[in-house]
Amino acid sequence: MWAVARRLSEWVVTRRLREWVVALPGERGRRGLRLPRTPWDYLQRMQGAQRYKGDKDLQPPMLVWAVFSGVTSFVAIAVLGMVQKYGPAIRDHHLPFAIAPAGATVVLVFAVPAAPLAQPRNVVGGHLIAAITGTFMHALFANVADSFRWMPAALAVGISIGLMGLTNCYHPPAGATAFIAGFFAADIERVNWWFPLYPVLPVSLILVGLGVLLNNICRVYPTYWFTPAPRHNAAVPPSPPILPPSSPFKPCDSIPLTGESGHTLDPHIQSSGDAQPRESPVNGGAADEAELVWLRARVHELEQEVSELRGGSA
Repeated sequence: MWAVARRLSEWVVTRRLREWVVALPGERGRRGLRLPRTPWDYLQRMQGAQRYKGDKDLQPPMLVWAVFSGVTSFVAIAVLGMVQKYGPAIRDHHLPFAIAPAGATVVLVFAVPAAPLAQPRNVVGGHLIAAITGTFMHALFANVADSFRWMPAALAVGISIGLMGLTNCYHPPAGATAFIAGFFAADIERVNWWFPLYPVLPVSLILVGLGVLLNNICRVYPTYWFTPAPRHNAAVPPSPPILPPSSPFKPCDSIPLTGESGHTLDPHIQSSGDAQPRESPVNGGAADEAELVWLRARVHELEQEVSELRGGSA
C-alpha cells in the first residue's frame, strides 16, 4: 500500500514539475529557443512584433526564459546602480538616479515583455505623467501642515492613474513614481521641478533601451512602439433573404377578397370567427409582407377555381 502511494506521488510530482518548470519544447504551446539567424534578423526584431515578419510566436522554454529574465533584470539594475555610483555629477551633488519604481518596471520589461503594460509607450509615458503629477502636488502642498502630509501623495497617485487612463499609458510602477514625488521624499526635494526630466525620463529610456537590446535575443520586443495595430473585426456575412413561394399570379393589395357569403377573407382574421386581428410582427420584416401577398394570391386563385367549377356545373 505504501509502495503504491509512494510510486503514485513520485509520478505526480515528477510530471507536474516537468510540466510546470521545465516546459519542454512543444508543451504549453509552441516553445523553442530561437536565436536571431543573422544580425539583420536581430535588428528587424527591434521594429516590433506587429511589423516583424519572422517567427515571433515561438516562445522559449519556461525554465530558460525564467533564468534569462533574471539575468537581464540584474543587468538592467546594475547599469542604473553603476550610473548612480560612478556618475560624477550625481556623486558630487548627491542626486537620485536609481529610483525605486525602476525595480517594478524591470519585472514587466524583462519578465513579461509582451504585456501591453510593458510597451515603450506605457513605460515612458506612464512614468512621465506620474512624475509631473507628483511634482505638481508636491509643490502645491509644500506649506501644508504635518497632519495633511498624506494628501499630496494620495492625490498624485489618483490623478496620475486617471491621466494614464485618458492617454492609454497605464503602467503600474508609475504609481510608485507619483507616490514618492508627492510624499516629500528627501531625494526628490533636491531636484524639485526637474524630477520628471531627471531622473525619471533617463531611467525610463535606459530600461526600454536595455529591454530592446536584451529581450530580442530570445523573443521579440516590443510588440509596438507607440500605437497598437487596429483590430479588424471579421465581417459577418449577411443572412440570405427569405423568399416567398413562387406563384404565377401578381396580385396587388387592393384586390378585394370576398367569400361565398360576401364576407371579406383576410388572413389576419382568425377562422374561429373572432374579429380580433392577429398581432403584427414586431420587426415588420419583408418576409412577412411577402408571405401576406402570396396568401392573398392563393386565395384569389382558389376563388377563380371555385367560380369555374360552379359555372361548369350550371
